[in-house]
Amino acid sequence: MIIELFGPPGSGKTTFAHALAKRLCENGYRAEVARSYQPAQRSGTLDFGVFLFVRRIVSATFSTMKLICFPRNGIEDLSKSLLMVRAIPPKKAIWRARIWQHLLKMSCVWDQAKLTEGIVIFDEGYVQAIGSLASLNGAAGKAALATALNNVPVADITVRVVVPRPIVATRLRQRMEREPPAERLFEADFDVNMGSFGVFKKISELLSVSGRDFISVGISSGPTTMKSIQDVERKIVAKLTESGGGSPSGTSARAMDGAN
Repeated sequence: MIIELFGPPGSGKTTFAHALAKRLCENGYRAEVARSYQPAQRSGTLDFGVFLFVRRIVSATFSTMKLICFPRNGIEDLSKSLLMVRAIPPKKAIWRARIWQHLLKMSCVWDQAKLTEGIVIFDEGYVQAIGSLASLNGAAGKAALATALNNVPVADITVRVVVPRPIVATRLRQRMEREPPAERLFEADFDVNMGSFGVFKKISELLSVSGRDFISVGISSGPTTMKSIQDVERKIVAKLTESGGGSPSGTSARAMDGAN
């Protein structure tokens, strides 16, 4: 079973994904979080900007070439990621390159997840990728979003993470303070990230009428987050029971090989 989360940058998707996986494992289910891209953080007072920039480019080039030359699912993952970027192209070339690389890696991990027994949680799956593309594009309307959603693999359960704007704004500013300046060249700025609220609201409206198994949860405080984890867990268990696989296995799954 594949669970994917989506929401604005800084909304706490990764933290929620790990908390959900931990809860499921504690209750006897096989659960894991598919690793996603995480921005680099400043490791000290010195910032070797140009070295970090070159290292990031070289690392991305080699990892992407590895995926292209030795793909797990043939040319399909490559063409799928290219089509998504071309359908809703980000404004800047460096953003296009970064999100294309992320899409290519994520597609490979998604293909593995489909063959994995148990529950795999994506803190950044296809719906998140579409939202990111639209935010970086700046002009993608509902029609383009609907077309993109209809052309990507569908998770068993899609979860929208809802957090108040002031909380997200604070988290984003703190994240930017921790990022090396060179890393910011690859990332959207504060205004673009905050503008994604409107994009993800449109996506939520489209998913609500799409027939997908979709749930929206809030994680603005400890008690709210725990209730949301329980709500998603109940939905997962109900889905497993419906498909005949609702009994806990008693064994947690091994961590998947990451996209990095």
